[in-house]
Amino acid sequence: MTDHGDRSPIARLAALVTTRPRTVLAVATLLALIGAWLGVARLAIDGDTDSLISPSRPFMREYRAFQAEFGDLEGVIIAVDPKGDPAEAERAVDDIAQGLAELAQRGAVTRVSARIEPVEQWRLASWAASDAELAAMAAAAPAIAAVAQGQEREHPLVARQLSEARKPEYLRAPGGKLLVVEAMPAKDFTALEPFAESIAAIRAELDGVRAAHPRVEIGLTGKPVLQADEMSTANLDMARASLGSLVVITALFIIAFRGIRRPLLAVAAFAVASAWTYGAATILVGRLTLLSVVFMLVLVGAGLDYGVHVVSRYGEMRRRMSRADAVRASLISVGPGTLTGAIGSATVFFLALATDFGGLRELGIVAGAGLLLCAIAMVTVLPALLVIAGDPKGAEPPTPPAPVLARPRTSTLAIACLPVVACLAGLPWAFGFQSNLLELQASGIDSVRWERRLLDDSPGASWYAVSMADSLEQVSAFEAAAKNQPAIARTESALSVVKLDTPSRAALRKKVADAAPQPLPPLSETTPASRAAREIIEGARLSLRDVLPAAVRDRMVSPNGKLLVQYFPRNDAWEERWLAPFVESTRWIDPNATGVPVTQLESIVDMRDAFLRVSWLSIIAVTLIAWLDFRKIGAALLATATVLAGVGMSLGAMPALGVELNLANFFAIPMLIGLGIDSAIHIIHRAHEDRQGLGGTVRAVAFTALTTAIGFGALVFAEHRGMRSLGLVMGVGSLCCMYVACVVLPLVLVRRRA
Repeated sequence: MTDHGDRSPIARLAALVTTRPRTVLAVATLLALIGAWLGVARLAIDGDTDSLISPSRPFMREYRAFQAEFGDLEGVIIAVDPKGDPAEAERAVDDIAQGLAELAQRGAVTRVSARIEPVEQWRLASWAASDAELAAMAAAAPAIAAVAQGQEREHPLVARQLSEARKPEYLRAPGGKLLVVEAMPAKDFTALEPFAESIAAIRAELDGVRAAHPRVEIGLTGKPVLQADEMSTANLDMARASLGSLVVITALFIIAFRGIRRPLLAVAAFAVASAWTYGAATILVGRLTLLSVVFMLVLVGAGLDYGVHVVSRYGEMRRRMSRADAVRASLISVGPGTLTGAIGSATVFFLALATDFGGLRELGIVAGAGLLLCAIAMVTVLPALLVIAGDPKGAEPPTPPAPVLARPRTSTLAIACLPVVACLAGLPWAFGFQSNLLELQASGIDSVRWERRLLDDSPGASWYAVSMADSLEQVSAFEAAAKNQPAIARTESALSVVKLDTPSRAALRKKVADAAPQPLPPLSETTPASRAAREIIEGARLSLRDVLPAAVRDRMVSPNGKLLVQYFPRNDAWEERWLAPFVESTRWIDPNATGVPVTQLESIVDMRDAFLRVSWLSIIAVTLIAWLDFRKIGAALLATATVLAGVGMSLGAMPALGVELNLANFFAIPMLIGLGIDSAIHIIHRAHEDRQGLGGTVRAVAFTALTTAIGFGALVFAEHRGMRSLGLVMGVGSLCCMYVACVVLPLVLVRRRA
């Protein structure tokens, strides 16, 4: 029986839990109810990908300034492939535009750009004409004014020219054959899938157009669609993995411990910890983003493990002690290792605060706090439940005794190390990094296929960086500089539809504007010529922004008069090897250039730096934590070496498995370091405390490593390839860490102590 005179903090906690279990449960339940209420009522959901980036980052301040000036320009892109029938494609675009206009009336979309109408072309005439054409227009201004007032017979030549029918100009990327329609979906960033309803409505509309125009192909893509498809797939994958792994882990718990009661008590304690975590997330962060929402998968994969050691040691103690004494002895025995391991794992997540990537920092706070709360629940709530209902009859069912580990031969230890050495041989090939987000999407997604078709049709069709200018002269300077940059294929700006304005052009345009009274008197009956003349005169009177066609206005001139220059990459900017020189080129032209390519490249750099920084800091942190726990540098270094060997095995095995580090799985390596130290600490603690009982702890650690592998490994069945790679790295990594901790480490410990 444990010495009741022990007054260490863990002993006092054990005494409190075993003497007042119902009080402990009442307080824990009350806090869980408060946490659950905070999570439901106060925890915000932020589905904006921009929220993953810290607003203090300089490149993000520039991007936010651009958005504040021009608004959100990242809309969906509907591509129409004529398939050799351009007239049919144009009719399809007309039907799409009409359908989207109806959706706009219902609030599903807010802006539609499909074509430049003839009336807009006439209105633009005095701005788009060459110098010679504008001079001729000014000379003919009196005749144009007369036609505008219905006096066509007096000026038959001008009337005939203005009567010529003009066709709408359909939008397409320069050099491409695909017609494009752009629309801005309604966005609700208080949902994890902020575009889902709007995009579903657009897709339903397109289904009807496809049925009416079977001879052309119609596809939907663009950043919001790609994100919506990715989030829909990833959220479903995470939900299935979290629920499925929890069910499987609980079932294994029941099988391994030969009963239902204690595993379900551990699950109940885990539920309490989960509710606490939601409350903590509300207080500490206040929101869940697209990245931090995965914290629940972390808790399922690791948080329940802390209860395994408590239940396992309780089973050992219960064979010779009363229920309360068994709980007290178990808690005193495994509590320090449980809390130290949890601190090590949580510290790895908290180290994300040392990175520049905001989304990872928030995940680190929530997941780190969640792991600590899970450990606290497992040393308070679970022991209290065991005191009250640990077993039905007061007797411990027989369980097979854990094997006593004998001193191994040198050859045995060498053979045990062979798999480690074999995997480590693959390390030189393990450090590639896949940053192409399209490659992480689920296979066969239609929006990805159409994104690639757009890229094949016209490089950079959906990607552009931007500069903001104060004048058309500055726009012209930016565009001239862009022509000397090989990474930039083309530019678009107001100068794509109007000519550079000069005082002489402004004077000529004023002649056109002043040729007729203002306002123009109404006509009882208009003709094509009079309507065209009126639009020419009206356009000459308008400002640059107002004269631009609606389809391009918002992306060329802001309501405040700022001018936008769009730079389009020559090559596939989804690939970092092309994205980096493209961004460098735009910044050479304008150091304040911004846009999605800039934020994406900077985010990739931030995430890669975060991976390296957190990995190195994690190694230092877990070594320090182990030393503070053991107070022996040898034991601390042995624990760290165990972790590094397991993580090294994982990395070395990745090339053979066809997996590389990417933007979805990169944080798996620091997580394995944080979770792996927990196993090493438990085994070294037990070896120091009771070498004869080391087999029981090895069995418990093996089980926890297996549950971690299952918790994350369930993602190997995910459709999203990034999530699948995360599941594979975490699943294989957990098993590798288990092998080193449960096979190699015990052999080393027994050999050293024999």
